[in-house]
Amino acid sequence: MVAAARNCRSVNLIPQPLVVVNAWGARGVAPLAALLLALGAAFFFYVRAVRRAEPVPLPGVLALAATGLALAGFAPVLFSSDVYAYAAYGELARIGLNPYAPVPAGITDPIVRAAQVQWVSAFPICVYGPAFVLAARAIVGLVAGYGLGAALQALRVLASLAFLLCGVLAYSAFGGDRASRLRAAATIALNPPAIWSAVEGHNDALALAVVLAGFAVMRRYHALGAAVVALSGVVKLPGIVAAAAAGIADRRAVLGAILGIACALVLSVPLVAGVSLRLASHGVYAPQASLQAIAAPLSPALAWLLALALAIALAARGRALLRTGNVEGWIWFALAGWVLVPNPYPWYGLWLVATAALAPRSRAGGVAIALSFTSLLRYAPDAIATPPPALAAALGLAASLPLLALTPLGGMRRDVTAAIMSDSYDG
Repeated sequence: MVAAARNCRSVNLIPQPLVVVNAWGARGVAPLAALLLALGAAFFFYVRAVRRAEPVPLPGVLALAATGLALAGFAPVLFSSDVYAYAAYGELARIGLNPYAPVPAGITDPIVRAAQVQWVSAFPICVYGPAFVLAARAIVGLVAGYGLGAALQALRVLASLAFLLCGVLAYSAFGGDRASRLRAAATIALNPPAIWSAVEGHNDALALAVVLAGFAVMRRYHALGAAVVALSGVVKLPGIVAAAAAGIADRRAVLGAILGIACALVLSVPLVAGVSLRLASHGVYAPQASLQAIAAPLSPALAWLLALALAIALAARGRALLRTGNVEGWIWFALAGWVLVPNPYPWYGLWLVATAALAPRSRAGGVAIALSFTSLLRYAPDAIATPPPALAAALGLAASLPLLALTPLGGMRRDVTAAIMSDSYDG
């Protein structure tokens, strides 16, 4: 990858309206450091908002989230090229081509060509559900006469509005008293990395909005709500996992979850076929800024086995908690899934934070929230350069440090993360 600014001088001479910090070498250190400092400062106030005894009222949560989105929108650079790909997928669908297949050689469409220039030789086939492709197609078609820049900005606005909607829906979707629901809304909507990810245009907020809407419906209509949760898979397939959890948590939702998952999978056949036939065969195991990245320089197999062993241990702890009726168990399951991800990008953290909203002041909740921040380190290999093995291991260790708070070793038992995120600690 190369930076969008350098792409402007590429052989295709296609101007890129949004500058993306990609492979900038030493020049990428300053913008990445600025992002980490800005979001780090915001994260401090975010933690205080989640901790406070009297939760922030919902209008205040939405006002603060909207302010954060607006401020982040003035950033001169992004750190992900995904929004270029989204625009291209919508344009491919609009002009009658299959976004789940390689782009035909010699295509001259300006939006698709701009995405190819931005991604260079790595432009991927679509890995999102048909509902998102339709949404991207509608957005691109709506602003087609105003050029690529308008399409990119419209997709970013869509993601930002969906993120605000997540804050509203969280209040209705989560259980407990009013304070618990307000705290859940604040945990999701005020999370700085999540706000930044929405401003970059990532579609996770769209899928999460469907999931939260489903859980809100599920509070009265169990099967219907679980089906809605499952249909988030037509935006992004991981949403199906939430439907499976809904079915496990409430037997009255099992039928709806099964039917919804089946429907989502049938509608996503083109996606599954594209990924399995054209993407999976070309995949390369190259973990960065993750638990697996620590051991990967020594042995990829060892890295995967260690992650799997930890995931099993975390899931076992989660199962034990759920059997006692403690919803914190779901967070342990989410952490188990997190350690299995070789490249946990910041926008994936939105799903982790949404699960942490079940018990944000618990030990596992604090760890999940902390990991949402350390996931920002995953930008480093793309923004600067792929690090050498020793540095890659160090980066993986830094990104995984919050997991140490889950260990029962001596003084680590009453760890920093738990102390920050909770008023009391019950071990």
